[in-house]
Amino acid sequence: MKNHQIRNRVAVIIVEEDKILLVQHEKHGQTYWLLPGGGVEFGETLEEAAKREMMEEANLTVEMGDLLFLSESIPPDQHRHVINYYFPATITGGHLQVGADDVLRDVQWHWIEDLPHLVVYPNTVNEILAWHRTQKAERLSLGNRWE
Repeated sequence: MKNHQIRNRVAVIIVEEDKILLVQHEKHGQTYWLLPGGGVEFGETLEEAAKREMMEEANLTVEMGDLLFLSESIPPDQHRHVINYYFPATITGGHLQVGADDVLRDVQWHWIEDLPHLVVYPNTVNEILAWHRTQKAERLSLGNRWE
């Protein structure tokens, strides 16, 4: 059955000393990495959602930067539609610790150059690497990144 609601999700890009912060999820027998973040709740700004999700998933407070780019995740059977908003951020406080959500398995720093060797959803690895090199996003809209 199709869900005819569009889900808005924030994704937070934190890079320190050439390491990027990722959270590990496990769903339906699959384990993969995501940028920390999650769904935007009704009445919540994108920035508020990102800050809340960072606290829930990684126990960190952050200062948000400006929107870098966005992507969509729409599978061929169209059973869901997610719009992902990507923001850079810097850590301002907290102590890194994986959140209590049932799908969360880990939160850890990875060398940014190792991103192409990890299973990361949605796959925006090339755009993240390009942004890291230049501090500029090449495009705002990245299109459908369902895999």
